[in-house]
Amino acid sequence: MPVLILKSKNTVIERISLDRDKSLNIGVLADNDLVIDDPAISGHHAEIEAEGDYFYITDRQSRNGTFINDELIISRPLKQGDVISMGEHILEFFYEEGETVPSDAKMLNVRMTMALDTEQHRSKLAHSVSRLADESNRKKTIAVLSYMDGSNGSLPLETFPVKLGKAADNDIQIKGFGVGKTAAIINRKNDEYRLTAAEGLSKPKVNYQTVKNEIALQEFDVIEIGSSQFQFHFQSVYADDGHSE
Repeated sequence: MPVLILKSKNTVIERISLDRDKSLNIGVLADNDLVIDDPAISGHHAEIEAEGDYFYITDRQSRNGTFINDELIISRPLKQGDVISMGEHILEFFYEEGETVPSDAKMLNVRMTMALDTEQHRSKLAHSVSRLADESNRKKTIAVLSYMDGSNGSLPLETFPVKLGKAADNDIQIKGFGVGKTAAIINRKNDEYRLTAAEGLSKPKVNYQTVKNEIALQEFDVIEIGSSQFQFHFQSVYADDGHSE
């Protein structure tokens, strides 16, 4: 059977054997078959499954997209040596030595979507796209602070201002020497999220640089206050129940 080699920064992390009788779901959430810890990867990012002679990869309407050999794709069959990119990780697709490799000549190369010319696959892909479009209409994107150190969990940033500090009435309570009652405040101004340093001897840091006044936050910024460290990022949620994707 074919294999996937999961890499990050040229370091091999895992080798995965593909099964023709079982699809492989890929994403950051724990219910996936292949869980990749990468903030740029969606909760349910992509799926690989066998059909006919080929293994197909289908993007599950991820926020940052799925790329094969640097080309953005929706769905296409995988061929020997393909490099799949998701966030900061890559997956290399190979048939093992001695296996029969399907002919590339049978593939129809379409710019954004490559598929076998079969009614079965066309119908399946159309159904998948329709389902994902329906789900997309129920989603919204919100900003989130996720703990990296000092505790666990995350806080959706939906009601402003968001206050961080030692006092119990803050949205996030933080311990540590010199942390003020309210050490930092996050506000949203139009489409910008801005962090303002407030009280205390221990000033907040963004990407390990001290914030003296105010700074606009960028996705994946690392925020450090006292003994706690967070990452600022965006996340898709269902508008009706807050379930994250």
